[in-house]
Amino acid sequence: MRSTWTQDPTGRAFPEAIKWLLIVNGAVFLLQSLLAVAVFEAIGLRVEEILGLRPAWVVERLWGWQLFTYMFLHGGFFHLLFNMFVLWMFGTQIERLWGPGRFLQYYLVCGLGAAALSFVFNYNSIIIGASGAVLGVLLAFGLLFPNQYVYLWFLLPIRAKYLVAGLAGLELLYLFSEPRSGVARAAHVGGMLAGYVYLKWGDRSPFERLENRWRRRKLKLIEGDASRASGSPQIEAEIDRILDKISEHGLNSLTNEEARILDQASRGNKRE
Repeated sequence: MRSTWTQDPTGRAFPEAIKWLLIVNGAVFLLQSLLAVAVFEAIGLRVEEILGLRPAWVVERLWGWQLFTYMFLHGGFFHLLFNMFVLWMFGTQIERLWGPGRFLQYYLVCGLGAAALSFVFNYNSIIIGASGAVLGVLLAFGLLFPNQYVYLWFLLPIRAKYLVAGLAGLELLYLFSEPRSGVARAAHVGGMLAGYVYLKWGDRSPFERLENRWRRRKLKLIEGDASRASGSPQIEAEIDRILDKISEHGLNSLTNEEARILDQASRGNKRE
C-alpha cells in the first residue's frame, strides 16, 4: 500500500477531532438520558422529537437545527458504543492524514448527506444517530486505504475496499427491500454518498482544482529532469511521491517540508 503522510507524528490513539467527537457524543447521550423524562413532562415532547431529525418538521416548523443535532443523539448505549468504536477505528488514520479541520468538515458533510436522503425516504420519521456520518468515514477509509486489511468480526481478514463495497451494496439492498425495517437505511446510504461526492469533487473549489492541474503540468518537467533538479535518486523518488500526493489530495495536503522540496526542485529546473 502506498505510504501516507501524517499530520500527527506523535501517533496519538485519539486525534483531536475524533477525541472531541467522542466526548460530545458521550456527553449528549448522558444529557439525553437525564432530560428525557423532564422535557417530556414539561412540554409534552421527547428529547428525540426536539433534537432528532424529522424532515417534515424541518420544512413545516423550520426546525433547522435538527439537521445537525440528530447525529449526536443515540437510541441506546450499544448504539452509541458501536458508532463511536467504528469512528475511532477507521477515522483515526484518516484524521492523521488530513488533519482535524478537514476531517471534521468531512464528518459533518456526511452527516448532512445522511439527513438529505432522509427527506426522500423518511419524511415523517424521526432519525437519530451518527451512523450516516460514521459510514461516510468508513467509505473514506476504503477509498484512501483500499488494500489495508480489516478483520471482520475480529477474525476474518478482508481488504478495506471489499468491505466498503459489500457494505454499500447491502445498505442499498435493504433500503429498497425493507423500507420500513426501523433502521434508517436512507441515512446510511446518504452519508456514504455524500462522502463519495466530497472525496471526488467537493474537497477543493473549481479554481483550486484548475490550479492543481496547472501546477501538476508545470511540475511534470521535474519528473523528466529530476536528476539535474535534485542530484539524488532518493530526492527524485521523494518528488515523485509528492507529485502523486498533489494529484490525489491537492496542494493543501502538503507539509511545509514537502512544499520546500518542490519549490527547490522547480527553481533548480528553471535555472537549467
